[in-house]
Amino acid sequence: MRTLSSFTFISLNGYFKGENEDTSWHRHGDEEGKYSEESLQSQNVLLFGRTTYEMMRHFWPSAMAAQLFPKVAEGMNKTEKIVFSNTLKTADWNNTTLMRGNIVEQMKQLKETPGNDLTILGSGSIVTQFTEAGLIDHYQIMIDPVALGRGETLFSGIQHKLDLKLTSSKIFESSGVILLSYERIKS
Repeated sequence: MRTLSSFTFISLNGYFKGENEDTSWHRHGDEEGKYSEESLQSQNVLLFGRTTYEMMRHFWPSAMAAQLFPKVAEGMNKTEKIVFSNTLKTADWNNTTLMRGNIVEQMKQLKETPGNDLTILGSGSIVTQFTEAGLIDHYQIMIDPVALGRGETLFSGIQHKLDLKLTSSKIFESSGVILLSYERIKS
């Protein structure tokens, strides 16, 4: 059985995106870039909702991404990806599959198939739906040392209590970013 993890960066006050979908406040320096490079070596299938997918597909294939983060850009562009959307017509970013319909049922089935593990990047509405269905096994939360005036919190849409166990932590010294890794406690 495949495992499903979520990777999201948030502000100190819990926002994963600021007003008007803003994520420019996230600090992604050399240390975070090296961590991204290492994470991509796991060959997990990357999962996105439509909004995150569109943001990523515009940035990672760009010359700017190749210049700023060459190894991460290469990994992002070649890695297998799935975008969940009922509104997209096509998924034209290299190695991307478009999935429509009931994503909770699709994820239950996908987790039962053989293959690489799965990681959701950002995609707050997808995280909420999969959290509510008890499908996410691990959460990685990267906390940036910034507080935002407004935004959307990572778990704002969940209806039930989510119990987690801390499995590891990492401090990125130059930026002050902290990465917390949790495992869902199954009841």
